[in-house]
Amino acid sequence: MNETVEKNTASADNPLSKYMRNPQIYINLPSGGKYWAPESLEMPINEELPVLSMSSYDELLLKTPDALMNGQSVVDIIQSCIKSIKNAWDMPVTDLDYCLIAIRIATYGEMMGYSSTCPKCSEFNEYEIDLKEFLNLPVNMEVFEQIVKYDDQLTVKIKPRTYRDANKANMEVFEQQRIVSLVNDESIDAEVKQEKFNEIFAKITRLSLATVVGSIEYIQVGETKYTQPAFIEDFVANTDVKVFRKVKDHHEITNKAIPDKTIKTTCPDCGHPYEMPFSFDHANFFELAS
Repeated sequence: MNETVEKNTASADNPLSKYMRNPQIYINLPSGGKYWAPESLEMPINEELPVLSMSSYDELLLKTPDALMNGQSVVDIIQSCIKSIKNAWDMPVTDLDYCLIAIRIATYGEMMGYSSTCPKCSEFNEYEIDLKEFLNLPVNMEVFEQIVKYDDQLTVKIKPRTYRDANKANMEVFEQQRIVSLVNDESIDAEVKQEKFNEIFAKITRLSLATVVGSIEYIQVGETKYTQPAFIEDFVANTDVKVFRKVKDHHEITNKAIPDKTIKTTCPDCGHPYEMPFSFDHANFFELAS
């Protein structure tokens, strides 16, 4: 169905074509196109990616809970609205929010309705925020150029995680949280509960290791670089704890490369200025303007 819709959209001889989608804005990716997998991105010569508004089909994707949960809706919408992106699963997470915000602007405009509760007087406030401010927040890509050096022989290069890896990790965390809530049921036997908690702890440990593995671009020993996933996974699982801590510390630094999105406002009821984090739920983000 999606293929049919896109073919119709591209029909130049269709008398309704003037009512079909055209680029609304153009964006420069925070990554500059670096760290994308081969053939996952067709970078224009001027490095400005045209962004279309969402189609009626895209909007229907947001109503599919399973596709939203596993990330497929997000991938389909990005590829539908930013044609230069051929495989959004392989996009670095440094570009993800930027692209989604750009699609929201292309579809509904720069302003978005938002609400919050004043922490001082508990008054519920509704107002508008300018999404362009989030597009102007700089992503610190330089941190990914830094090499983690352990000694004269061993160095490690960190890269941004892909959306595929980040989404998989989020799904596993969600599943662990669901299991924890079930295990907390008082009717469950204490011994069974302990076994479940041990399983959860083991899975969280494996998830933590997998996150570090997915963020390593290569490991270099002397003049030789190793990029094979199996070698890197074995290295992370079995290396000396001092080496692992050094790599993990830098990995945590790169997690801060994407700036936090916050909203500054003033309560109209009591005049109290306050700041709050911008909640970026993919489904609600695109439904607020409907």
